Amino acid sequence: MAILEYLLHPEHLDLVYFSAIGVLFSALISFLPALHIYNVIGIFLLVVLKFEATMAPMQLISLCIGMIVGYSILNTVPATYFGPGDESMSYYILPSAAWLAKGRGYESIILTGVGAVGGIILLAIMAPAFLLFMPGLKTITSPHMFWILGAVISYMLLSEWPKGISQSESCWANFLEGWKFLGVGLATFILSGILGFIVMAKTMVPVDFAFQSITPVFVGLFAIPWLITNIINIGSIPKQHEAQSMELDWGLVCRGTFGGFLGGFFAAYVPIVTAGVGGLMAGHATAQRDGRLFVMSYGTCKTVYYVGSFLLFFIPGLSLTRGGLAWIVTPVVSVLTMKEYALFVGLMLFSAGMAFLLLMPFTRMCIKIVEKIEYYWVSVIALLLVIPGVYSFTGWGGMAIMTVSTGIGLLPVMFQARRMNLMGVLLVPVCLSMAGYGNEVLRLLGLI
Repeated sequence: MAILEYLLHPEHLDLVYFSAIGVLFSALISFLPALHIYNVIGIFLLVVLKFEATMAPMQLISLCIGMIVGYSILNTVPATYFGPGDESMSYYILPSAAWLAKGRGYESIILTGVGAVGGIILLAIMAPAFLLFMPGLKTITSPHMFWILGAVISYMLLSEWPKGISQSESCWANFLEGWKFLGVGLATFILSGILGFIVMAKTMVPVDFAFQSITPVFVGLFAIPWLITNIINIGSIPKQHEAQSMELDWGLVCRGTFGGFLGGFFAAYVPIVTAGVGGLMAGHATAQRDGRLFVMSYGTCKTVYYVGSFLLFFIPGLSLTRGGLAWIVTPVVSVLTMKEYALFVGLMLFSAGMAFLLLMPFTRMCIKIVEKIEYYWVSVIALLLVIPGVYSFTGWGGMAIMTVSTGIGLLPVMFQARRMNLMGVLLVPVCLSMAGYGNEVLRLLGLI
């Protein structure tokens, strides 16, 4: 109640309005194919900085809070019906697609929304505790972050099992069958890692949009291969059933939320680790076998990853910059106090409540679009929008990066390897740079 009274004080009502606008804007962004919320906020900030008196810093922060909370909850809807645009979504899409094929996409989305709201509530409950233990955690883990990332990479690669099903009397034939998929996964990871070094060392994006240099990479690695797959594998989405009730109990909600929170917080705290990687590790650690648990914990994991990394940035005196949004708003944030931290928690809860209320009508609208427009044409239109969009912001250099990234991104799609291996584009350069070997690799590649 104290937070609510503080937030609704006339002095802070403008912040509530900006958060509400951010949530509504996030619904629109969710429909734009392959355009991540970070890219939109980065472009918006570039415009705002040219007009210094346009918005007060805290108003801009409030808008960002509404956008990131709304996006983390609402983006699941078009991702379920139109396909994922980033690695975090690809982790979720397989169970979601199975539910969608049974006409239960609506249930899948609501379960994800329940998990997302649960994650926001846990973040609010843990907010006071973060003030106490996060400084100590940062001090302990900072010198060891490079090998923590290395352990994450090792687990990610070693946890992928052979997918071959054919059997032969020849042991070598069976060996090659098993390693056919694993080999593609390793090749994908290595190639994406080399691409990451190239992009970070020699950006081909115009200077004015250098902060968007990673955009064509992720569009090529994740979005375009998915759209091409949808276009080639022409199919239709079965009629969707809008469930009036769901089989849930508090035990299931608590288990799903707890598992998702573990993965989301790990991804929010450890640099470069995303919700997909964090969710994979948390799912294995908590032995989630129930499909409902998986879907719900994903909603928690993704939301805690996006919102939690931004929340950690606002802890006074911690100076912990995690996640793309924290880096984007750094130029407009001068001093962080307990007042800003308390406002963040209040605006976060408000935005989550508003986004969850929009979730059901937003889902119904997506279902109507899918039922009236063939899935094939949705993917074609999305592809036709993505390519000019990348060119308009990054020029021919961005187009070249996107083309190479698309070739690498198609490998796991064609050979049924794990798409998570594409995160080598960030994990490999950052991990090796933290370990002190970044310059040696750049010299080996002839980049310096």
